[in-house]
Amino acid sequence: MATTTKKTTPAKKTTAPKTVVTKTITLDKQVEPAVAGETRLGRARFINKNLKVSPRKLRLLVNGIKKFDPLTAIAKLKFTNTNAARLLLKCLEDAVASAKHNYNLVPETLKYTDFRVDEGMKIKRMDKSHGSRFARGIIQKRHSRLTIILSGTIQG
Repeated sequence: MATTTKKTTPAKKTTAPKTVVTKTITLDKQVEPAVAGETRLGRARFINKNLKVSPRKLRLLVNGIKKFDPLTAIAKLKFTNTNAARLLLKCLEDAVASAKHNYNLVPETLKYTDFRVDEGMKIKRMDKSHGSRFARGIIQKRHSRLTIILSGTIQG
């Protein structure tokens, strides 16, 4: 009786590349009111350091949205059909939700203290088909860094 052995090789693990999103939310407390009837103000800060859209495209939307309050801006962004608008909508909804749930800020009283789009990291690759005269054939994929600071009244 001959026995046969079967070799088994471990299956290769295939994982999709993950995008790392860093979100930082902090609260800046202001001076407590002396009178019991006054409202207390609070701030919530939202930072997304790695948005995969160029800062120039994102600034076009941010400059148009700055003049509205966050809830109106969310309503307007839902009808804007660009990738930058979808990313900005997600960040803005995240900022309002965290200000409401983590810091007890009333969403109807939220206003922008600061709304800034900066340049993030760049992914560079070589492609000689793009010529050697302009930028030496280097293609840059630009990313954005978004900072939203919201201020509003604290519930309670």
